[in-house]
Amino acid sequence: MHTVNPRVMKSSYRRWTLDLLLVVAGAVAALAVILLGVSGSVVRSLFVVPFIVFYPGYALLAAAFPERRSDIESNTMGKDSSLTRPIRHTAGLLYSVRLVLATTSSVAIVSGVGILTNYFGWGFHATITGVGVFVVTILFSALAVARRAMLPEEERSGLPPLRALIGNAKTATSGVRSPLSVQSERSSVSLAVNVLLVVSVVAFLSSVGFAMVETQQPESDFTEVYLVTENGSEYEIGGYPQQLSKGEPTTLTLAIENHEHESKTYTVVTELQRLDRAANEPWVGETVNETQPVANNKTRAGGNNGTLAVANNTRVVEEHELSRVQRSVADNETAYINHDVTPPMSGDSLRLVFFVYEGEPPAEPSRESAYQTVQLVVSVDGGEGDTEPAQPQTNEEASI
Repeated sequence: MHTVNPRVMKSSYRRWTLDLLLVVAGAVAALAVILLGVSGSVVRSLFVVPFIVFYPGYALLAAAFPERRSDIESNTMGKDSSLTRPIRHTAGLLYSVRLVLATTSSVAIVSGVGILTNYFGWGFHATITGVGVFVVTILFSALAVARRAMLPEEERSGLPPLRALIGNAKTATSGVRSPLSVQSERSSVSLAVNVLLVVSVVAFLSSVGFAMVETQQPESDFTEVYLVTENGSEYEIGGYPQQLSKGEPTTLTLAIENHEHESKTYTVVTELQRLDRAANEPWVGETVNETQPVANNKTRAGGNNGTLAVANNTRVVEEHELSRVQRSVADNETAYINHDVTPPMSGDSLRLVFFVYEGEPPAEPSRESAYQTVQLVVSVDGGEGDTEPAQPQTNEEASI
């Protein structure tokens, strides 16, 4: 009676599951790098490039072809039969062919996931795409294990020994020739050319994966803050109130766009200020030494959307804090915060200022300590002096 060596059985089991375990482990590590936002192109690419150009395609092929391909093609004749019967072969792939097809399949899968996420309105975001590719890889890996387990043990595909891998690589890249052929030198040249072609294809796809990793690197974090007015169910820029009334509330809406790649809590401190300035000095927003005012009311942290011109001798002689509002904003979301502004004083050319802070603001807010500021020049009934046109300006006092 034939007995099976338990050590051989254990080794065989490890072989037909080890490759998929390595794929799953690599996918988990790559997803962790993406979710944690690990910086550094070398470290990030080391984990993410295989995740893009190899893991999902390998899992797909493992699920589609769970059988191990036989390298021997010959005929046998039974002792009690005069008929020649071919040996039964499985429909599996040579392992070297799997490796090559895995790269092309992976790029197709990643592209498909990106198209789907964009179709459903999530955009080509590295995190969303990474999660999608991870789910596809895990599902195909689980299906591959299930399909392999249904086959006889000797037919299950898996991680072959290194010697067998080199052997079927030669089979996959060289032509079929007669054993009596004397063109050994030509065969070697053909093998070298085919190997070079395969390496070139893999290198090209790897470079594509590297480019995808680099282009999906998080861009510089920033927050946009600007005033809007409500027009039906939509918000638009412009149409801000120019004239307010003392003691009467007027609603102003401040928009905060979070592009910090994480959820942020913002605090908005609203103040109404009266300024003292020399008669010959320009007002905020006018041209000073060829410096132009902000072209629009959107400001990006670290950007250069314009310089806000402020007279050097302008000082605040009276200020009143109107409100403090705190709001949490998710990444890539916009919060519209309504402020009921009730002026406690009257006058012309008063400055309504919105100080925006990340987290808790100081007891005495200022332009120097604020993450960003938005201001609007208004007039309040009962004041004296010339009235300046209301125009919102933004200024960024700190960058990330």
